Amino acid sequence: MDTDKDRTAKNAPWFDSFTRWMLIIMFAVLAMIFAAAKYMDMHGMQGVGTDDAVNAMASLSAHARPHPFVSLPGDAEVGAFSVANFFAGMIVGHNWKKLFGKGEED
Repeated sequence: MDTDKDRTAKNAPWFDSFTRWMLIIMFAVLAMIFAAAKYMDMHGMQGVGTDDAVNAMASLSAHARPHPFVSLPGDAEVGAFSVANFFAGMIVGHNWKKLFGKGEED
């Protein structure tokens, strides 16, 4: 008789305890970044970087206003993107053979 755990392992062999913990840590770090960005926005704090200058130059070239997918102050967007990519790389690297490896041939 299959248990729920056995069926989950068969359906998603890459979702092991390592992956689960990496996702938990990633979402915790991202929540802190978004909370800090919200705090900065509420108190009118500016975290300026080169992104504003690049966006201004690109807007002039394209004759359009920039419209970010997620608008966070300063470099919080870059930080959030970097954290998400770091953990995605850890998860894919840990599960590389499970995802892309060939089965054992007899």
